[in-house]
Amino acid sequence: MNALPSPPAGPPSVHPTKVGTALVLAVFGVERLSAIPGWHDDEDSPLGRSADEIHRTARRLDHVQQNMVALATTIRRDMQRVIDGDDVDLPQTHGLIGSSALSLDLLCARRAELHQHLDALTQLHKILAANRPPATPVRPEGPAAARTAGAPLRPANLNEAQRRALDAVARGRVHLQAGSVRSSARVTTSEPVSAASVTVLIKRKLVEADTRTSLYQGQKLRLTAAGTRLHAAVVGAASRQASPAAAASPEAPVQVPVAGIHQVPRAGR
Repeated sequence: MNALPSPPAGPPSVHPTKVGTALVLAVFGVERLSAIPGWHDDEDSPLGRSADEIHRTARRLDHVQQNMVALATTIRRDMQRVIDGDDVDLPQTHGLIGSSALSLDLLCARRAELHQHLDALTQLHKILAANRPPATPVRPEGPAAARTAGAPLRPANLNEAQRRALDAVARGRVHLQAGSVRSSARVTTSEPVSAASVTVLIKRKLVEADTRTSLYQGQKLRLTAAGTRLHAAVVGAASRQASPAAAASPEAPVQVPVAGIHQVPRAGR
């Protein structure tokens, strides 16, 4: 007997609630959102802005679908009680479904809106990616090349408030959380850092959210690879500035003055 043919290879399987992520992965033929064209481009470039908007819209669509699945599961459980005759003794003063039906309809309309918007974004992004001019990297020459080869990121790229926020993220003290489908995510932290500073770090792709948990449960923020390198440079600059031996050494390199990171007592969530 002939063996059945193997199914054709396709995009990686994702969780049923990740409908926005699945759409993007299928359109671009990649395995993760960070692999779409332009993801690592400058955020001020057209392709970089488009990639960022696609990422945020896909996440919103995923969260709406997650809420729809949770609500539909609750309705199915209630309907199963009706089928089994177990709801007779339960008080049903607002009908069998109550406001759940209206909530489900609103979520369905929001999902359709986001799906249409995400589809348009991906098509536009494909056009931008196809017309992106080839990169022409400029290689430094002479003494400039020797100074920049293997040099860490400059701590002066961040102001003091942003450094404190970067350090708080490195210690797992900052989260993103949303209260409902229509509310925007807010920064929650036990550290003295501002939401504006955290937003700057996210936009500069130094910080990202751990999406393994729901935004409504709270997603811990973590450093990206670039954020980890910059945090190491900030900590190293602060320690060198605080070291009297390094300051007195005639061969010590001149450092850009950087305010030290304020250490605060660790507090529970």
